[in-house]
Amino acid sequence: LDHDQNNGIALANLATIEMQQGKLAAAEKHITAALAQTPNDAYNLSTLGYLKFREEKYDDALQALSRAEQIDPNNPEIENYLGVALSHQGQRKAAETALRRAIQLNPAYAPAHNNLAVIYLSQNPPLAELARWHYQKALDSGQPRNPDLEKMLADKGAPVNQ
Repeated sequence: LDHDQNNGIALANLATIEMQQGKLAAAEKHITAALAQTPNDAYNLSTLGYLKFREEKYDDALQALSRAEQIDPNNPEIENYLGVALSHQGQRKAAETALRRAIQLNPAYAPAHNNLAVIYLSQNPPLAELARWHYQKALDSGQPRNPDLEKMLADKGAPVNQ
């Protein structure tokens, strides 16, 4: 950025790093600048959507992620973020659809399996066996173990294989 303050790729990558470090205000400044350069870039829009999700601005997150999905409909990461944002808005069915789409695009996409497990376990009545199956798929695909989720599964009679 020292040589080119308008490098959209560098700005977007910087925003991603800043988000990982919890520097959300700086990330917003840089992703906004990146979007000024390339307003229809799916990566930039999904980064903005994830940032807005982290800020608990779910309507803004859904708007950015929906635009990203229109541009890149075959991106499982975008579908996963969209599913999580929809879930936080109470749109369980739409969230499930987006997460299933992420898995359809990449059957080994662990975060979407994990998020589906949470959705299935938290609905009323819970679908514990389906939640267990998706959580096991997430583990098999490299997702770190979640002791809290495993306890909830065991409490519902669907313990995970150790």
